[in-house]
Amino acid sequence: MLKQTINFFNQIFEIENGLPTIFSDIFFEKENRSLYEGEVNTSENKDGSLHKLYKLEFVPDYMVPKLKHPSLFDVKKVRHVKGYAAHLTDFTDVDSYLKNQFRSNTKTIRRYINRLETCFNIRYKLYYGTIDRPEYEFIMNSLEKMKENRFDQRDDQDESLAYWDYIYKIAFDLINKKRASLFVIYDEQKPIEISLNYHFNGILYSSNSSYDIDYSKFGLGHVEIYKQIEWCIANNYTVFEMGRGDLDYKRRWSNLIYHYEYHLVYQKKHIGAKLYTAILENQLQFKEFLKSKNVDTYLRRIKSTIKNNNKNDNGLEPRIKIEKITESSVHHTKTPIDCQSESFSLLKKILYDFAYSNIEHISGIKVFEIEKDKCYLIKGQRQIQKITVISKEEY
Repeated sequence: MLKQTINFFNQIFEIENGLPTIFSDIFFEKENRSLYEGEVNTSENKDGSLHKLYKLEFVPDYMVPKLKHPSLFDVKKVRHVKGYAAHLTDFTDVDSYLKNQFRSNTKTIRRYINRLETCFNIRYKLYYGTIDRPEYEFIMNSLEKMKENRFDQRDDQDESLAYWDYIYKIAFDLINKKRASLFVIYDEQKPIEISLNYHFNGILYSSNSSYDIDYSKFGLGHVEIYKQIEWCIANNYTVFEMGRGDLDYKRRWSNLIYHYEYHLVYQKKHIGAKLYTAILENQLQFKEFLKSKNVDTYLRRIKSTIKNNNKNDNGLEPRIKIEKITESSVHHTKTPIDCQSESFSLLKKILYDFAYSNIEHISGIKVFEIEKDKCYLIKGQRQIQKITVISKEEY
């Protein structure tokens, strides 16, 4: 039997004219409009034939694909995971959207932005329509490293890293064709948050994003979404799409929470396709039933527990003791150290957390090494902290 499996969501965003060939259009119900308006490539398979069965994964329920041959095919749908997006048509600026979504908590988001811009020399840049190869490679390599560090921290796996070579290959040309973009938050010349986006007929899809975990106190994910929604509204985009992944920040930012669906599109008159579709439908429904009972969550927890129990002492990180001290208790003749040096990388997050808590620019904070690899002082304008590193042998 001729069967084809298609990741519908990825294909329409990542491939120019990427609508699967059995469809003639996609209808956006929320806005009562077509998403293609005649630009779709209407060619069939290379040999002109049609498959007997198409298994389409990750079809968002707010998009309705229109069959090219409705008399030939029928469709079975199975509900899948949730997706998250911000629908922006009713908002004239990002602050009105922020107020609508967060209400009394809008100050928290603004605080992240204000603290970040107070503590560092921050700039924002969207690479859209033009980017040179060296800059592209630098940013994409930085994003890959951020994702690796972030998921190591979470003791989890990022599925996008499994096909990172493919993403890396296609994104450069898509950016220069205005089908994709890279949004970057810089501290001076250093990227500290990056989002790779895809653009499709008024929808910006933040597909791959991550941040420098040393800056985690500053809520960079929230800052990124705020700035990207700001850009979307200014450029008449109607949807900021965050895709799947049931994460708290997505729930908080989304006013359009939908379901992805499996679409099983089969030829009506082909008995084998009809029977196979029925089998697939039952399998998918059973799989979703197990998920609804959190079976997959329990399995992940068991695997994580086994993994953690198998870790040896070599996997332990040094512990950090932080104490507030007074000026009168400080007696030293040391010169400040450079925390950007790789040899002091352990201190970066502590230093940035200090800047956040004390609302001080990083340039006015000094760090002193009092005892080599053991004891440090972080001295700001109003507060001093003593940092003691407790090695794994000591606990």
